[in-house]
Amino acid sequence: MIKPVSSWKQPEQHLEQLLTTPWYRVLNKIFSQILLLTHDFYKTENISPTIFPITTGSVSSPFGLGSDSLPVKINIKNNDMYLADSMQFSLEIATRLNEKGAYYIMPSFRGENMDARHLNEFVHSEVEIKGNLDDVMSLAERYIKYLIRGLKNTCSKEIMEICGTTEHLDKVLNKPFYKIRFEDAMCELDSVSNAFKELDKDLYAITSVGERALIDKYGDFTWITHMPYKSVPFYQAKETGTDFSMTGDLLAGIGETLGCGQRVLSSQDAINSLDEHNVDKSGYQWYIDMRNIQQIQTAGFGMGIERFILWLLKHNDIRDCTLLLRDHSNVVFP
Repeated sequence: MIKPVSSWKQPEQHLEQLLTTPWYRVLNKIFSQILLLTHDFYKTENISPTIFPITTGSVSSPFGLGSDSLPVKINIKNNDMYLADSMQFSLEIATRLNEKGAYYIMPSFRGENMDARHLNEFVHSEVEIKGNLDDVMSLAERYIKYLIRGLKNTCSKEIMEICGTTEHLDKVLNKPFYKIRFEDAMCELDSVSNAFKELDKDLYAITSVGERALIDKYGDFTWITHMPYKSVPFYQAKETGTDFSMTGDLLAGIGETLGCGQRVLSSQDAINSLDEHNVDKSGYQWYIDMRNIQQIQTAGFGMGIERFILWLLKHNDIRDCTLLLRDHSNVVFP
């Protein structure tokens, strides 16, 4: 059996471990296959690849009381800006330039400390399409199953050498993804200790403990949908007539692996949402203007590739699932 070497504990030894241990050879092959499969999948969906800069003045990650991520601020020639925490905003632009939508696979940067669930830099598979929440959830399900089928064909031997089984792949391929609304999930988790946390008065989020309980009950790749509107970022649309949002989180392995949402439609919707979320509009006037220039309904998702690999390899520490270590609290070579 192939085991992780956890070289992140001793970064000075990482290069040797990277180049000499079976774990990293398997990891490299899986990353390569996921990239190839992703390009193949979107080609069948007629969704276009795109390229944009990794610096931005408009971050998306810290907004919404339910967010647990921080932006990475940099200074270039005395100008404050950020390394992109997501390409969603750029993909919303690209979707307006393409027939069906646009996708991008690139590193995303986060400012929180690394732990078993979080990396400072992770590989983000993101897409934005013309459509609504149902459309993007259906696309996400097709994408996940396409990856699993492809990896079963190309990497079964390696997965077996690490997990001792590929049964978890077959389980996902042979079932529909279960869906549960946030408010119903909260009722089901009422008897589970530490399953949710209070973000604000009468505003709650489901914790990793709660996510684990739902996975145990309904299986990997379970959807939680329609999170409270005030807990999600301003760009997510509000469900008509409720205080919930048009969003979905897909749970697998250690918890949330993919998140998606339907975006605010009109410029006035964007203004109202910025106000309701107490976000300064000065950095997002372009986001309002874009909807005045071209108003279309879009929706998108982002999946952390390393979190997907955690599920694929039945592992529980994301720090073992990156090829080159990047710890923003230290300068790491190479």
